Amino acid sequence: MREVNPEQIDLNTTIKDVFSYLLQFIKNPAEKIKHLPHWSWTSLFILQITLSIVSGVLSGLLKLNDYRVLFGLILMPVVSTVAALLLSTFFYYYFQFFENRTESFRKILTLVILASIPFFIFQILSEYFRVVSLIGFAFTSLLAIIGLKENFRVEKKRAIILVAILFVLALFTFAYNQYTTPNGISS
Repeated sequence: MREVNPEQIDLNTTIKDVFSYLLQFIKNPAEKIKHLPHWSWTSLFILQITLSIVSGVLSGLLKLNDYRVLFGLILMPVVSTVAALLLSTFFYYYFQFFENRTESFRKILTLVILASIPFFIFQILSEYFRVVSLIGFAFTSLLAIIGLKENFRVEKKRAIILVAILFVLALFTFAYNQYTTPNGISS
């Protein structure tokens, strides 16, 4: 997709810039999500893949399970990147059809990746407490609401409804997985 809202995008984003932003983001995510950085596609994908690998591998290491570590190293980056792209595409077309405007796909992807940081952090502990991933997703949802409202001028009520629908879908998926996988909630 071509950029329809050309902005000054720093294509020379350095690792130092990303780490500096992420440190500030961890300190105050609700404030930092209001002002999305203008990172290159490469920086965004490297961040997404790195977050998913670190989350997946640490999760496997906590459980001392070689298969979980391999999953975190190989499958988690693929699955989470595809999920981020699908969610960004959903928001992109939401803006097209329901807000009657076109927004930058890169900016939407930036919001999705940054808002997902709490999910990745909480996902590490999900091997012991599966419900903790829902807590992470709740924080991710709150950041998404703030980000949609502040960066894309989505009405607060509409942002809440939109993200609540996605949260309920995640909740149903979580519940379905709990009752269809061996060992249920107490693994």
